[in-house]
Amino acid sequence: MLEAAPGAYLVLDPSFAIVAVSEAYLRATLTVREQIIGRDLFDVFPDNPNDPTATGTRNLRASLETVLRTRAPHTMPVQKYDIRRPGSEEFEERYWKPLNTPVVIDGEVAYIIHSVEDVTSVVRLQDLQDENDVATGELQSMRAADRAKDEFIAIISHELRTPMTSILGWTRMLALGGLDEQTTREALDALERSTLAQAKLIEDLLDESRIASGKLRLELRALNLRTVLANAISQARPAAEGKHISLAVDCADDRYDVFADPARLQQAIGNLLGNAIKFTGEGGTVDVRLRREVGEAVIEVSDSGKGIAAALLPHIFERFRQGDGVTSERLSGLGLGLSITRHIVEMHGGSVSASSAGQSKGATFTVRLPLHLSLRAEETTDRAAVRSLALPRLDDVRVLIVEDEVDNRKVLAAALRHCGAEVECTGSAAEAFAVLDRWDPDVLICDIALPDVDGCSFLTQFRSREGDTHTTPALALTVLGRPGEQSRIVASGFDVFRQKPIDPVDLAHEVGRLAGKRRLARTSRM
Repeated sequence: MLEAAPGAYLVLDPSFAIVAVSEAYLRATLTVREQIIGRDLFDVFPDNPNDPTATGTRNLRASLETVLRTRAPHTMPVQKYDIRRPGSEEFEERYWKPLNTPVVIDGEVAYIIHSVEDVTSVVRLQDLQDENDVATGELQSMRAADRAKDEFIAIISHELRTPMTSILGWTRMLALGGLDEQTTREALDALERSTLAQAKLIEDLLDESRIASGKLRLELRALNLRTVLANAISQARPAAEGKHISLAVDCADDRYDVFADPARLQQAIGNLLGNAIKFTGEGGTVDVRLRREVGEAVIEVSDSGKGIAAALLPHIFERFRQGDGVTSERLSGLGLGLSITRHIVEMHGGSVSASSAGQSKGATFTVRLPLHLSLRAEETTDRAAVRSLALPRLDDVRVLIVEDEVDNRKVLAAALRHCGAEVECTGSAAEAFAVLDRWDPDVLICDIALPDVDGCSFLTQFRSREGDTHTTPALALTVLGRPGEQSRIVASGFDVFRQKPIDPVDLAHEVGRLAGKRRLARTSRM
C-alpha cells in the first residue's frame, strides 16, 4: 500500500536505514527501489559536494533526531537538498518541504515516515518574482536597507557605549585612588555589572549569527529542570531587588527530568526573566511557576509590567523587535533576547508563547518542554548548578598560560596565583616551548589566536613532543568566531575549551579539575 501511495514517502528505522519507499518518492528523487532499500539514508542522499553552503543532511538529521527524542512529528521549513543524477556525479538543484512522523510502538519510535513535497518549481517561480520585485523597487529597497543598517549600527553603538561609560569612569577613579571602602565596593560592583552587560550584548550578536547560519549547537545531557530554573532565578534576583520587584517562585516538590543543554536552557529562561524585570516598574511583581502537564514541563513567567499591545503580540519573538515600533521610547538591549529564546526552546523540541491583557496589564510568557519520562533518578545530573563563588585551592599546581594579550594574561595569572597555583606566562608559542624545555606544568592554558603559531598547531606540536608517556591537560581560550573552530580545537587535542571572556572562578575550578585528572592518570600508571 505504501509503495503504491500517491505521495512521496520514505520509511526509516531508528538508525535511519531505508526500509520502504513509495513510487512517487523514487520518481521525485531519481532513484531505484532495489538500490536504496536497506541502505543508510545519508549514504543514498549526500550533500552536493559542489555546494559549500549545503546544509540538507545536517538539517534533516537534526529533524529526525528530534522526532526520536520527542516521539512527535516535526515539520521542517523548505530545504535546499540537491539530488544526484542517475549514473552521474552531477547534482540537480531541488527544494523540498519535508515532514517527519514517528510510528510509536510500546512507547518507543519503531519507524519514522519521511514525507516530502517537491517545491522546486514554486521556489524558482518565487525567485523570478523576487528578481522582478528587486528590479522594479531596487532604489526603494536600497534606501530602506541603508536606513535599517544605520539604525542597527546606532543601536549597537549606544548599547556598547553605555556600559563602557561606567567601566572607563570607575577604572579611572580607582586608578586615581582616594576612594573610601564603600565607594570602592560600589565601583567594583558597577564594573562587574557593566562588563557582564557588554559581554551579553556581544554574545547575543554572536548567537544571532550562529542561529542565522545554522551553527548553534546544543550539548544535551540528562538533568533536572528545577536546577536550571533555580540558577536562572538566582542570577536574575539582584536585578529584581535593584528595582524593589517581588520575584516569587511556585515550584512543586517534584523532579522534572529532561534532556537539555543546561547553559542554553538557562540562557533562554534568563532572557524571559530579564525581559519581565525590564518592563516591570519599581515595586512590581514577577511570578515564576513550574508545573507538570501530560508529558511536558511548563514554565510560566508573569509580570505586572507594561503589558503587550495586541498588534505587537504576533511579532514579539521577531529579531530586533522592541516596543510597539511607534513611540520614540528607547529601550535597552538589541531586541534579540526573545528571538534567541524561541530558537533555543524549539531546538529542545519545545515551544514558547506570549500573552497579555493589554498595555499596562502585565504579560505572561509560557515555555513548554518535553519531559523524559523514562529517566531514573541516578541517571540525572545537576551539572547545570552554578559553581560556588568561593575560589578553590590550587596549591602545588603548576600552570602555563600562553596568551598574547598582556591584560588578559595578567588577570588569569593573578586569579590562579591567588588560589595558590604556581604560574608561568608567555605571549607566544615560541616562548612557551622555551619554558616547556625547563619546566613541566600540570595544566596548560592556551589562546587559540597566537601571534606566531595557531594555538591548535602549537598543541599538536606539543603533544608530539610529549609522546605516549604522559599528556598534560590543556584548556583552550577562544572566541569561537570561525566556522568549524570548535571541532578543530577538540581534534587538536585540547581537553576542554572556554569562550572568552572567562570568569576567573570558572577558570580556577576548571584548572583544579584538569590538575586532578592528570594526577589520577599518573597514579594509575604507577
